[in-house]
Amino acid sequence: MTGPSEHQPGLRTVALIKQVPLEGGTGELAADGRLRRTGLATEINPWCRRALAQAVRLAAGPAGNSTVVTMGPPSAVDALREALACGVDEALHLCDPGWAGADCLVTAKALSAAVTSLGPVDLVVVGRSSVDGNTGAVGAMVAELLGLPFVGAALAIDVDRSDEGVTLHTTVQSDEGSRSVHVALPAVVAIAERSCHPAKAPAELWPAASRIRTVTTSQLGDGRPAQSPTQVTQVCRQPRSRTPVMLRGPVERQAEEALDLWEARQALDPAPAGAPPGVPPRGWGDTFSRVVVLTGQPGGAGPQALLGEAAVLAAPLGAQVAAVVGPGTDPGPLASWGADELIVLEDDAPRPAAAALASWIGIHGMPLALLGAARSWEREVLSRLAVRFDSGLMTDLTRVETHTDGEGRIRVRGRKPSGQGAVAEIASRGPLQIASLRTGFLELRTPRAHSAGLPAWDLAVGAEPAVRCGPWRQDDDYDTLERAEIVIGVGLGVEPERYAELLPLCRLLDAELAATRKVTDAGWLPHSRQLGITARSIAPRLYIALGTSGNTRHMSGVERAATVIAVNHDAGAPVFDHSDIGMVADWGAAVRALTAAVERRGETRAPKETSAMAEGRR
Repeated sequence: MTGPSEHQPGLRTVALIKQVPLEGGTGELAADGRLRRTGLATEINPWCRRALAQAVRLAAGPAGNSTVVTMGPPSAVDALREALACGVDEALHLCDPGWAGADCLVTAKALSAAVTSLGPVDLVVVGRSSVDGNTGAVGAMVAELLGLPFVGAALAIDVDRSDEGVTLHTTVQSDEGSRSVHVALPAVVAIAERSCHPAKAPAELWPAASRIRTVTTSQLGDGRPAQSPTQVTQVCRQPRSRTPVMLRGPVERQAEEALDLWEARQALDPAPAGAPPGVPPRGWGDTFSRVVVLTGQPGGAGPQALLGEAAVLAAPLGAQVAAVVGPGTDPGPLASWGADELIVLEDDAPRPAAAALASWIGIHGMPLALLGAARSWEREVLSRLAVRFDSGLMTDLTRVETHTDGEGRIRVRGRKPSGQGAVAEIASRGPLQIASLRTGFLELRTPRAHSAGLPAWDLAVGAEPAVRCGPWRQDDDYDTLERAEIVIGVGLGVEPERYAELLPLCRLLDAELAATRKVTDAGWLPHSRQLGITARSIAPRLYIALGTSGNTRHMSGVERAATVIAVNHDAGAPVFDHSDIGMVADWGAAVRALTAAVERRGETRAPKETSAMAEGRR
């Protein structure tokens, strides 16, 4: 990775960082109805640490300068003190009671105003997401507000200077894989976990808070408190649903007992008989009443589940489901999955696509809702549209429904994981209800019969001259893990050079491999294999947790698993609190014993090597 040197001018960089609770927060609401964050141990968001490190690196050199900005309560000053100790030149603290409880849109407005107040900048960097909320939306919203291109999540970043200006050459990581991207500055760039070492400094090196400039709402605007268009309306504490049966003794006996218990659980709670519920028939109500769905890449189970959910949402209202697709998309499957009409984009560059969709909505009327999967392309387009319609964005919902508000208007609300074992209900009061959904939580419905063609709107999409993208290098099959029946999850305790030891058990069980955030952070497995509150969620028949302590952020990604078997040599490991069957043993010995036990039972399935296994050995 190259960048500015002492012989090259540095960039004018701004890092937008966030202070987060060390364990993701309690998920509880305070008396004012906002999520409780006071009184908790905090740190700089781990992904923001990478953004901070890149901001300092790219500002190095003559005329370079780096600024760090955060918005938060008075205690957030500590995040800025540490940032200064890491080499940032100046720090701004956006702190005012008017910003308390701000959602991602209000936060983005304040941050973009702060960036504008600094004068011309070359590069604004943000973390890919935050471990306490995982909206992944603030960076794209800031880019829309500043009228800039957005790129992310960036791994390698190189600087190229020419007569035409300054360009960043990046390798971008997304759910689909990775590809090279060239972006002309100025721009907003989200930084990936594996981009660089995180910026850290011991507390004894932090400078005094007097070096930090505090900014209030009156200094950035008209001084009026901003009202967030999205709001947490309640938080429900989920009752503990798993009581582990702890196994001890010889590992071979534990393996046999674990399989006996799993078989008994399957007998008591078998898979539901018959086909899943069908996709509702096409809506025939008001043609101006629509649920618009961004399908992204239309192949696979994710778009199928998303369109089915949209059809369920639209059916009682007699609304149409309009699927936003790219050119050349086969409309046949989309119709059977729940689409009633198509909006065909001639290009999928996110910024011009968002502009084109905003124009289309302006002509054809505001839809009841605008939905998309919680994936990279959809997140950026939805975030930009949330800015354009001043509506905010409900992110990473696992459930969505309509309701009628006090003024008789049909609104959309949803639920998402929040903190430790809690679920937050999110509501929107903006003019347009916009939400991203975790498709792994959605039911895969039986397709409906559909033989007629779909009406289609062809939508011209302008060029994005500031961004040039190379072809995707697919790291993985994104949908394979999402719909797997058996999954083996690994933490840092399973070294990548030992992944081959898992292959026999994966083959026997036809299992897919998943990972904790720290594993994908280290580059041991693709990011698409990450499970948890800041990644994806799955609902397999069996999840086997190996080499992980059982962080609640990770285990929330498998809370819908029918059975969880946890393996850890420490009987007091938190992972057992989230499991049904606990094996107190070394993971390697347990895997060998489970493999032998499955073989003896004759449960051999077609040999298969998962794509993640192949990736892990490379």
